[in-house]
Amino acid sequence: MRAIIFLPLLGLGLTLGACGKSSDTPKTAEEVKAEVAKLDRPEPGKYRTTMKIIDVTIPGMPADRAAQMKNMFGTTGKSTEFCLTKADADKGFEELNKRAAQGDCSYDNFNASGGRIDAKMTCKTGRGMTMTYEMHGTFSSTGSKMSMKSDASMPGMPMKGMHIEAEVNNERIGDCS
Repeated sequence: MRAIIFLPLLGLGLTLGACGKSSDTPKTAEEVKAEVAKLDRPEPGKYRTTMKIIDVTIPGMPADRAAQMKNMFGTTGKSTEFCLTKADADKGFEELNKRAAQGDCSYDNFNASGGRIDAKMTCKTGRGMTMTYEMHGTFSSTGSKMSMKSDASMPGMPMKGMHIEAEVNNERIGDCS
């Protein structure tokens, strides 16, 4: 269950994370693709990603289990490190567009400019689940600080109304070895 809950949220954070104030106007995938193409590409190098879960709410889940899920990442968050190769950096943010195209997703709003991002995307799965992702924060070619929210609804299922809030920070910490 951990992968079902955290991977979509983390995936969105990592694809947008190295990517303003929103106009509440929906954008097409083509408009988002054009906006993303204007962004500076991330610099290659070694990065540290720290993810801290702020809130987990799953109706029907006992409070102690929700607290346990939140505490899996500790009070300061869980960090991982990875190497962003030049080849991956040269791709820029094309993964963002690929991921959105893989599902039935629409951008409720998307603005990434001036070192700030404000985005909301809604995706529908083949199982009747609807996921809404929101992201707000800052970015540069060497890192990002994001606040993210993920809400899921699935009629008739126990996870109806699932809500997760997280902070995800990415920072370039050096060259790859």
